[in-house]
Amino acid sequence: MDLRQLQLFIRVVERRSFSLAAAEVHITQPAASFQVRNLEREFGVRLLDRSRREIIPTDAGQVLYEHGKRILDLAEQARIEIGNLANLIGGHVTVGASTGPGEHILPALITQFKAAHPAIQVSLWVTDTQEVIGRVLDRELELGVVGALTQSKDLTVKPFARDEIVVVCAPDHPWAKRGQITFAEFLAEPLVVQQPGAGIRAVVEERLKERGIRDRDLNIVLEMGLNEATKQAVMAGAGVTYMSKFAIRTEVAQGTLAVVRIADFTITRDFYLVHARNRALSKAVVAFLEFLGSQYDKL
Repeated sequence: MDLRQLQLFIRVVERRSFSLAAAEVHITQPAASFQVRNLEREFGVRLLDRSRREIIPTDAGQVLYEHGKRILDLAEQARIEIGNLANLIGGHVTVGASTGPGEHILPALITQFKAAHPAIQVSLWVTDTQEVIGRVLDRELELGVVGALTQSKDLTVKPFARDEIVVVCAPDHPWAKRGQITFAEFLAEPLVVQQPGAGIRAVVEERLKERGIRDRDLNIVLEMGLNEATKQAVMAGAGVTYMSKFAIRTEVAQGTLAVVRIADFTITRDFYLVHARNRALSKAVVAFLEFLGSQYDKL
């Protein structure tokens, strides 16, 4: 059995689509269909039900899917353990991060890590928290750095950095020179929020729920993408927003955004390092994890 065919089959099952799976491994859809048909010929059974809008595994396909994931995990573990017999002279680390740490913390830290380990390549992929966690669980990323967590027994989680979430407004906004506002003022003010799935939105919504406040109780005027789109809307006068202190350091220093705090309502959170619990880690990944883990009191 060809491990590449098995990997493709697992992606087809998880994506419920030949086209999506083929795009992820950079082959054509006909090539993907051909490889799965080869697997079906090898086992002598139909593995996928193609009669529905979404492709789903047959009973035999589900068996292969479950065993196939374990086979690929064992193959990866063997590759890593063999590689770890050598000294740490190189390697590759794939990291996913939500926008806060991905845009404003990790680039400088990766640069520092590369100075100490020049032969290790680090690839950083930035998107929203839920996408990062999903790709870590799917083994597409080795590590994730996120600002909110999904409960999963399949994740190993460690604190990475302490953050404060602050209210942000344009420098000509009436709040800019006040420094502090009341909770009632915050609820009434036009508010720009980030898209669903953004870690910071999930954290703030959870804290507001503790006070009995839902989205419908806020004066939400715009729902943007992630950090940069939200900043631009606030600078243009659309309203205020809430954001990580790390995300607005440059703008505050340049005077293009101002920070306001809500009286008696402070939100702090940890950014977390996450990786799949049962995934074997290469020496390069372990070295990067240890480096990031040592930064908590420095950031």
